[in-house]
Amino acid sequence: MQQRIMSFNFRFLIIAITLLLSNSMFAQTDSISDPESSRLRRNVTDLFIQRGTPMGDNYIGNGLSGGLGFGIRTQAYLYKGLYIGAALSNDFMKVNDVDIVGNYDRATKFNAYLFAGYDYRFTDLWHVTGDIGIGYSQNKNRQTTAQGGAKFRDSGTLFRFTTSIEYEFTPAISVFASPSFEMVDYKIATAPALSNAFNSGNYFNVAIGIRISDNIASIDRLKRDIDRIEAIPEDQRGGVQRIRLKIYKKRLARRLARKN
Repeated sequence: MQQRIMSFNFRFLIIAITLLLSNSMFAQTDSISDPESSRLRRNVTDLFIQRGTPMGDNYIGNGLSGGLGFGIRTQAYLYKGLYIGAALSNDFMKVNDVDIVGNYDRATKFNAYLFAGYDYRFTDLWHVTGDIGIGYSQNKNRQTTAQGGAKFRDSGTLFRFTTSIEYEFTPAISVFASPSFEMVDYKIATAPALSNAFNSGNYFNVAIGIRISDNIASIDRLKRDIDRIEAIPEDQRGGVQRIRLKIYKKRLARRLARKN
């Protein structure tokens, strides 16, 4: 059953990536007035897979082992690189020791949280981001048939710190790597002597994914980007540069047509 659930989730993620990429490549954002300079982001959507690692001297760190998970984040830019957003994720974990965590075999950790942070562009193609989030976390625990087949849940308040480093393939599509750290304040009814072991859990995650951006670019910026690529001899341009040049020229033509 768990394998079928994971198979369905990853098929859904692949379909979502395909649809969002198609929409991003053909979307037009020319109705927005050009800023005075440079390229500004309006909103961003992240699709990612990640590996989560339980940590700490508690029932999470001592009793569970991490596995692959996936998620989606979306954020809107308020002023320059300052943004706010929301995220959902699922992580699949196995039980290492039932004597520590209880009589179940596996757990799915679901997160839903809000966050705020800053996006710093340190070159034309590279970004780093950092944000702090707060929200809800729930471990959906499942027993095997031999254990009784029951399902039960542990929930708590999530605090999350997320960073990323990003490389732009085009103005609309980037890839990124993202380490993050989570602290969950669980609300689990236990004996007072066990409360320290069950009242919190920590997780360290490493994610990779695709970042899809909706940008505003000035005419001057587009012209500079085109000139920069065309200055490279045609036989020395890489595949990414050729794609960028086509996209920049199409956007510039639309901007000039609208302006005139």
